[in-house]
Amino acid sequence: MNNHLIFSNKMADIYYEPELKMMITIYHGIVEYDLLEEVIDLINNTAISNGINGSVADVSELRGSYHKMLGYMKEIGLPLLIENGYRVQAQIISDDLIMRNLSEKVGEIMKSLGVNFVTFTNRKEGEDWLRSVLSESS
Repeated sequence: MNNHLIFSNKMADIYYEPELKMMITIYHGIVEYDLLEEVIDLINNTAISNGINGSVADVSELRGSYHKMLGYMKEIGLPLLIENGYRVQAQIISDDLIMRNLSEKVGEIMKSLGVNFVTFTNRKEGEDWLRSVLSESS
């Protein structure tokens, strides 16, 4: 599979695999809301223009909290993604307590909206699992 870097800022690098409509977002550094909004805008625009069936969200190198974004995620962001084909996410986490707690909350939101959400501690395992799930259903 070919994944292409489609966006990069101080907080995230985003790759897209058009064959599976799969996004890989690798977050790093400290949460900054203006940078996070850039990431979210790109994800939303990609979903609308190309579709996103699933994603790997690697927050294992991210520090800080994005708790303020959970309401937006539940009310606007995820419904938009789901409307454009989104159905599965692999979340890559570290042993950072804040990120683990936020990932649990994200998982609860996603599952309540019908998204298959699984956490991993290794990005390759998460990517392999996601590719397998998306390949089976395409």
